[in-house]
Amino acid sequence: MTNPAKLAAMLRFHLSELSPQNAHHQFEHLARHVARARLYSNILPATGPVSAGGDGGKDFETFRTYLAVGRDPGSAFANHTSGARVVAFACTLEKKIEPKIRKDMETISVGGGIDELVVFCEANVPVGKRHKLIAEAKDKGFDLQIFDGNTLAELLTEPDLFWVAEEYLKVPAEFFPVVSRDDGYLQHKREWANRSVIPISMADFVAVKSGLRKATFDPDARPDLGFWLRRMESFLCKEAPRGLLRSALYEIAVASLRGRNDLSDQADHLADYFSDLDEFLSIGDLTDATTLLIYSFGAFWLGNYRADDTDLYQWRAKIEQALETCFAAANGPGQRAGLLNILGMLELTPKKPGSTPELSDALQRWQSMLDNVEEAPLFPLESFADYIIKIVGTYGSDKALEDLANRVEDMFASRAGTAAAGKKAVDRALSLIERDEATAAIRVLHAAKAKWFSGEMMGSVVRILLLLSEQYCRLGLAYAGKYHAMVGAFLARYEPHGEMRQLEPECLMALVNAEEAAGNSFGFLQLLPLYLDSHVRNDDRPLEMERHPELSQNLGQLAALLGFLGRGNPSVRMALDPTIANWPEPIRGPIIEAAAAKDGFWLNGTWDEAWAELEEALLDRPFGDLGQERCVRWQALGLEWSCHFANDYRTTPHAEQLISELQLIACAMADRDQGLVPCSIELHVSIGDSAMHGVRVTGPTPEDRSLRISVSDVDRGPEQSIDAMVVFGTAMRACSVLDDAALMEAFDRDPFDALFVGRPYSELYREFMPSAIFDEATRLATSPLDPDRSFKCRAGRRVDWFGGPSPNFDQARAEEDIRRRYDWARRALRFTLDRAMDDREFLSRLLILHQEGRTDWEILSVLNNIAVAARGFSPERMTPEIREQAQRAMEFIEQPSDALSAETFSAFNIENYSKAFVGAFAGSWELHWPECATYDEMEEFLVARYGLRSVDLPDDMRLDWEAIERKLTQL
Repeated sequence: MTNPAKLAAMLRFHLSELSPQNAHHQFEHLARHVARARLYSNILPATGPVSAGGDGGKDFETFRTYLAVGRDPGSAFANHTSGARVVAFACTLEKKIEPKIRKDMETISVGGGIDELVVFCEANVPVGKRHKLIAEAKDKGFDLQIFDGNTLAELLTEPDLFWVAEEYLKVPAEFFPVVSRDDGYLQHKREWANRSVIPISMADFVAVKSGLRKATFDPDARPDLGFWLRRMESFLCKEAPRGLLRSALYEIAVASLRGRNDLSDQADHLADYFSDLDEFLSIGDLTDATTLLIYSFGAFWLGNYRADDTDLYQWRAKIEQALETCFAAANGPGQRAGLLNILGMLELTPKKPGSTPELSDALQRWQSMLDNVEEAPLFPLESFADYIIKIVGTYGSDKALEDLANRVEDMFASRAGTAAAGKKAVDRALSLIERDEATAAIRVLHAAKAKWFSGEMMGSVVRILLLLSEQYCRLGLAYAGKYHAMVGAFLARYEPHGEMRQLEPECLMALVNAEEAAGNSFGFLQLLPLYLDSHVRNDDRPLEMERHPELSQNLGQLAALLGFLGRGNPSVRMALDPTIANWPEPIRGPIIEAAAAKDGFWLNGTWDEAWAELEEALLDRPFGDLGQERCVRWQALGLEWSCHFANDYRTTPHAEQLISELQLIACAMADRDQGLVPCSIELHVSIGDSAMHGVRVTGPTPEDRSLRISVSDVDRGPEQSIDAMVVFGTAMRACSVLDDAALMEAFDRDPFDALFVGRPYSELYREFMPSAIFDEATRLATSPLDPDRSFKCRAGRRVDWFGGPSPNFDQARAEEDIRRRYDWARRALRFTLDRAMDDREFLSRLLILHQEGRTDWEILSVLNNIAVAARGFSPERMTPEIREQAQRAMEFIEQPSDALSAETFSAFNIENYSKAFVGAFAGSWELHWPECATYDEMEEFLVARYGLRSVDLPDDMRLDWEAIERKLTQL
């Protein structure tokens, strides 16, 4: 079921497709039924071939009745006759509608004898031209009414007329008017309790269908499902037209599955429905068949259709063949688009047993569909956009699906406006949020924000900013979240519209939440009164806490933080008393009392246990914004970031801006493979000299792995976005195995688009945290909570590390390299290994390496490298000449006299050459060793992305560990 607007759009498309199908007679029948239901009851159908002429411009007309209008109040016929007026009706599918109407008017005026002409046309008639035509008809002596495509589509959405659309437009069964929840349903049921179905009546079918759909999808009406199913089963008889019978089979199957979660007893009905599929080839019929097949597959997988799935695959093949046949014969882009849409739906079902549907196949069909939609302006694009939102909710983040959705929304924007397209983008983002795919949702929200950033949609922009703030904080990117909350609060504060001001408290609440999550507990208690002031000014019942659970929660969190501080650092807690004294007494008193409560959970358990609770709740150290120096920590892209800067009012806005920009870029780069090794990146930010503009970056070096960053104390706007990208790029270079050219390929415009939102962060920071509230003196005179204790954040999600096999990893190449290493080691160590097998310490070291998870070829390679060095080849640096010598050394063929003693493979040598092997293995894949990566971190990277511990060859190439263990027990 769908709402009237979307249903009208679908019907409008089906009306537009009558012309390519040369379906004038269908249109004439449709128009006559509409006219009889909405205009006059005394209509006489035309007889004879209309195309042969002689109709005088009339497709049908009223007949003379001697019943006066309104004479018999109980007679529906009498009350809707034209009376003495003679009315003619003309129907046309022609696109050049004005000349056609004028021609019909001229023909009818020549024939004379009519009082009114009613024109039904598929093409739309603009209101100005409509009035002009009506005036011309008046001059000719008769009235004129025009029902164009848009008008007809809206009329056909009405429940008592929808059967006309089903009969003559063959619309898909799932597009059905929403059933009202008022008492009309009960009256409808009462009427049908005493009525028998006329099995040849489409009107009866639609009426019963409306009741059945209500009982299927509305839990309140679910007890009536059996009643309506029995009524619908009345159409399953030999008197019913085959098309009507198939429609009844469809509705019964859908109601059984969606209402009773069981399709098993419908096996015979399904077989009947699909038996003559190739005789019902309208877009509506094929859509219904595909939808029913999808339902059947879903029921089978869930155990709600206990039957042989062979039938499902046969039906699928039958539908696909019918669609391909129709597509080959399709007339016009509208028909092609409709058929490709169904083919895309069909691709979401498996083709044969054991196979899985490929989303990419469906996306290709839909991309082709959109190529045709560009030439079919009446295609119901909004309904398809809604369908794609459901697909996103099912499949989640997928680059090709995202590209398709963006294209759909862009096309929809060109037809319905950017505001309407923006709403679709937000709905899509919400689907991703429900799937807990925050980074993908953030990309979509940024696109929607760009569509809506205009005066009349500013309220919607603020809502998007709030969503973005929430999602960034969920990802542990508190400063990115804080930035978007500040932009929203700024817009709400200075926007002249009253309704916008109502959003200011909500934005300030988001700002307060971000500040608390970031561990800026002092800033949290400083900003909370700012929120409270806005809350009281803009809410009609501000102190009713049951209406504001988020306020109660924040006050409770503040009390808990003060309680933790009082337990962990009483002197700092006392130092905050002057700040707290400025709060309004109705707020201050309960918070102070709660913080000092003896039963506060912050007083329970040991301090280690209390600290662990803080690590579960906050993204960074509580009261981390106190002390001479700030250290802000966050995690993104597998990296542990830390940023150090002076905790003064001159530095903080610019340092936090850089942090927020780095977090925004990191999130925008979440789906890019930058070859990052999970490691730590340390930043030191300071304000540069007065003549400095932008940002200056130095480091890292072998002696100092941190990045030293000087920033200007001038607010940086969008034109300085490149500054943050320089810092981010330098950090990536220090953590990536890729060379500069390959690393740059991962960057595009997206990170820049996310960086700047209306105003610079530093400017907004000073707007909401003026120097008086910042209170530099208190910050510098106190210290964070338990500063010597490490804080390991376990709160929130993270922007994930890009793992999995690297793009240049090749399984065949890896196996060939492993085979070569086995061959080298066995040739070079054949007699050495035989000799060392009698050494207990050597065997013990081998077993330790094996138990650590190292592959046999890695162990043998390490041993071979030790042997090569022992034989005199151990260069300090590698040159092309030395590399050639190394190759020859690795291909050494050992003779009995060349065997090395077991002492050569000491624990010291094995440890050192194991580390050297990691570097050599990285070099074999032409990888750069990042400045910030340790040996352990690089090893972890190679294990995860280059198969260091997972790729191996069959057992006949490996060491016999059972024999080694037996030998060890014997020694």
